[in-house]
Amino acid sequence: MIVNLRRRTVVATGSKQRGVALLASLILMLAVVMALANIFYRHQINVAQATSALHGDQALLLAISGENWARDLLSEGLDDPDVDSFDEDWAQAMPLMPVDGGQLSGCISDLQANINLNNFAAYGVQTLKDEMDSEVVGHAKLWINLLQLLEFSADPSRIATIIDWVDEDSTPINSWGAEQADYDSMQTPRVPANSRISDISELAVISGYEVYEVQRLAPWLAALPTTTKININTASDEVLIALGGDFAEQFMEVVIEDRPFAAVADFHQAISLAFQFSLPDTTMRWPASLVDVKSDYFQLYMEVSLGEARIEVKSIMDRSERGAPVIISREVVVVPASLPEQGPEKLSAAEELFADEAYEGRNINQSMETNRVQPACLMMGEFTQ
Repeated sequence: MIVNLRRRTVVATGSKQRGVALLASLILMLAVVMALANIFYRHQINVAQATSALHGDQALLLAISGENWARDLLSEGLDDPDVDSFDEDWAQAMPLMPVDGGQLSGCISDLQANINLNNFAAYGVQTLKDEMDSEVVGHAKLWINLLQLLEFSADPSRIATIIDWVDEDSTPINSWGAEQADYDSMQTPRVPANSRISDISELAVISGYEVYEVQRLAPWLAALPTTTKININTASDEVLIALGGDFAEQFMEVVIEDRPFAAVADFHQAISLAFQFSLPDTTMRWPASLVDVKSDYFQLYMEVSLGEARIEVKSIMDRSERGAPVIISREVVVVPASLPEQGPEKLSAAEELFADEAYEGRNINQSMETNRVQPACLMMGEFTQ
C-alpha cells in the first residue's frame, strides 16, 4: 500500500510539472508573438511615416513647379505690364494636373484688389485730417466705408490705432491713437510694432480690433511691403462699394459694367459720365494715388495631393521690377488626412448681400450664364464647396 501511494504521488507531481512547463511555454510563445507583433507594428508605422514624409516632400516640389508656372504667366513676355484684369491668362485657374498618385490645382489672385494695411504708414496728422474733412476718397475713408459695410464700429480710433501701429514714431497721431502707454494698460500688455504689418492677422493685436473682426475682414485685406493702389479692374464688389462711398452700389455697378479699363483716365471718364460729375471733380474724388489699372503683387494658391499627403501653398509674388516675378513669401500648410465637416456659418447682412447664389444651391450652368467675370480663386472655392 505504501508503495502504491508513493507511486501515485510521483505521478501526480510529474503531471503538475508538465502542466507548469506547458503553461510557461505558452506564456513564452505569447510573449514572443506580442514582441514580433509590436516590431511589425512599429515597422509599419515607420514605413507609413517615411512614405508620408516622401509624399510631403514630393508635394512641395510639385508646388514649387506650380510657382514657376505662375511666374511665367506674370512675366513681362506673357502679360501686359500696363493693365491687369480678369481677362488675362493669369486670372484663369490652373488646369487640374494629374500626377502619379495625386493631383495639382491652383489659381492666382491679385492682392492689389484688396486693402493694403500698410498704406496707413503714409499718413500723418495733417494728411489724415485733410482727407477726412474733404470729399476725397483715400485709404482712410475706404477703410471706414468697409467697416460700415460689414456693420462694424467705424469711429476715428479705427484708423488712428492702425496708423500708430505702423508709423515709426512713438507719439499718438491724435487723441484716438494708441502707443506704448496705451498698450501697457491693457489686460495683456504688448509692444506696438512701429513698423509695417507683416501679416493681416497682426491686425487682431492692434488696440480696438477683435479676432472675429479680422477673420471677417480677411478676404478684403493684404499686408504688402510697400504702399499700393487699388486695382479697379480686379477689386471685389465689397471694395468697390467702399470706394464708392455715398454712391456705393451704383458706383460698383458702373465699374463692373465698364471694366476692364485700359487706363485710370478711362475709369474717371466712365464715372464722370455715370454721375454727371465734371472730369476734374471725378479725378479729385477718386485720385490716381488711390486707384490704378495694374498690379505688382499677386498671390498663388495651390492644393497638392499626393498619396496620403495633402498640402496647401500660398506664395506672394512681387513683379514691381517688371521682369520675372519674385517669390517674397511662401506659406505651406499640411492638411490632415481627414477633417470634421463644419456647419454653415451665419452671414452678416453685408455678406448676405454679396453671398454668391452658389451657396443657395446654384449649379455651375447657372453660374456660367452670368456676364460677370469671376476670379479664378473665387470660382475654385465656389465649385469645391
